[in-house]
Amino acid sequence: LWAKRAQQRPTDSRGLASFPLPPPRDDVYLFFPPLRPSLPPPPHSESVTHIVSENNSGDEVLAFVEKQSTVSGERLSAAALVDITWFTDSMGAGRLLEIETRHRLQSVFSAGASSAAIPTYACQRRTTLNNHNKVLTDALKILAENAEYYESVGRYLAFTRVSSILKSLPYAVTSVDSLRGFPGLGEHCRKVIEEILEDGVCQEVESVTQSQRYQTLTLFTSIFGVGVKTAEKWYKEQHQTLADLRASQIRFTKEQQVGLQYYEDLTTPVTRAEADMIRKTVEEAVYRYLPGAVITLAGGFRRGKETGHDVDFLITHPEEGKEKGLVTKVIQHMASQVGLRHSDTTHHQAIMSCSSVVRALASQKCRKQETSKFDHFERCFTIVKLNQELGAGGQGAGHRPEDKHWKAVRVDLVIVPISQFAYALLGWTGSQVSKMLCNFPHLHSQNEYFSAAAEEEIFAHLELDYIAPWERNA
Repeated sequence: LWAKRAQQRPTDSRGLASFPLPPPRDDVYLFFPPLRPSLPPPPHSESVTHIVSENNSGDEVLAFVEKQSTVSGERLSAAALVDITWFTDSMGAGRLLEIETRHRLQSVFSAGASSAAIPTYACQRRTTLNNHNKVLTDALKILAENAEYYESVGRYLAFTRVSSILKSLPYAVTSVDSLRGFPGLGEHCRKVIEEILEDGVCQEVESVTQSQRYQTLTLFTSIFGVGVKTAEKWYKEQHQTLADLRASQIRFTKEQQVGLQYYEDLTTPVTRAEADMIRKTVEEAVYRYLPGAVITLAGGFRRGKETGHDVDFLITHPEEGKEKGLVTKVIQHMASQVGLRHSDTTHHQAIMSCSSVVRALASQKCRKQETSKFDHFERCFTIVKLNQELGAGGQGAGHRPEDKHWKAVRVDLVIVPISQFAYALLGWTGSQVSKMLCNFPHLHSQNEYFSAAAEEEIFAHLELDYIAPWERNA
C-alpha cells in the first residue's frame, strides 16, 4: 500500500513531493535536486518526522530548509535527514525502517576533503574512459544487474550510484575508509568494496556470476529486442541457451527474430573504423536528397570510445524544416545500396513504420536499461549489412562463417530540427547518467522555451559547469 501510494503521488512542478505514510502521523518530505533559491518553502507540520533527499548533503538540505522557512532551527532538529536509500529500502520492506548510520545525510564539511570534492550532481562528475577502479565498478555492475533481474530497484540504484562515483575518481581506492562520507554509500556497497580491497574478490559477486539464473538472464538480455521480463519468462520455461530458444516453439517478435538470427554479429563490438565506413554510406544517402545537411556521430563514439554496440547518427539542416521526410528517402536508398537486414523479407515495413515498430523498440529494455532518449524526432532503428572487406580490421571477424562477407550492424538514424539539435545531441551522446540533465527540474518548471545553439548554452542555463563529451562516461 505504501509503495503504491508513492507511485500514485507524482512530483509537482517544483520537483517536490510529499507522501503520507502509515502510521498517519508519520510524514516523509522528499527533496529532488537542484535545491534552487527560487523554490517556494516546503510545507511544515508537527507530524514531519523524516526529510529525504537524493544527491544532496545534509548541509545543503538543512541550509535550504532554514533559509526558506520561518520555522526555527530547534523545531527542524526533530526531523531526521536521511538519504533516498532509506526511503527505497523502506518501500521494499513495506514499513518504516530504523534509521541506520548509512541512511543519514552526511555533512560535507565533516566528511573529509575527498568526499567534499565530489559534485552533488552525477552529471557534473567529470568521468573519462580511464577508470582507476575498474575491479570495483565491474563487481558493482554485476550486483546491479542481478538486482535488476530481481526487480529490486532500490538495490539496483544503490549499486549504480556508487559505481558512478568510483568511475569519476582520479585515483584508485585503496582503503574503504577513504570513502567515508561519499554520497549514497550504503553498508552493502561498503562491505563489497572492503572485501575486494582486502581479499581481491567478493564472495557475493562470485556466487552471483556462478548462478545459472544470472548467466541465463545475462545471455538472453543480450539478444536484440529482449528485456528482463521476457528473459525471465524463458528461463522459467527451462530455456538456458540460444540453441534452446532456436529449437523452441516460442513466437518471437520481429526484433527478437533478428536478434537471434544475427546474434554473433550484433553482440560483436563495432569498431570506430567500421562506424566511419557506415558514416560514409549514410552521408552518401543523406547528401543525395538534402545537400548541406549536418551529420553527427553520437553515442559512445562521441564520448571517445573505440568500440560500441551500435552506431548513432544525428541528422539536421541549417534551414529549419528541410529535414522533414528525409528518413524515408535515406532508408530506401540505403536498402538499395548496402542492404538492410532488420528482416529478411519485410525490412521496409519493419524499419520505416516509425509509428509502430520504432515505438515498440522504444518500449523494449534493450540491454536492460530503460532510456529517456526516445523522443519525438523522426528516426529509424536499422540493421545494415557492412561489407566485411570495407570493415576489415573490425573485432570478431572470426565469429562469422567464411562464406559470409558482411557483418550485421545496428545503425540508428535520428532526424532533428536545427532548433532542437543541441538538446538532441546532449541526450543522444550519453552516457546514461549524463542524460539525467534532460530530467533536471529546472528544465520543466518554467512555462517557457529556452533556445540553445550548443550544448554549452544548456549547461549555462542550468547554472552548471560544462562537461565535455569525453568526460561523460559515468
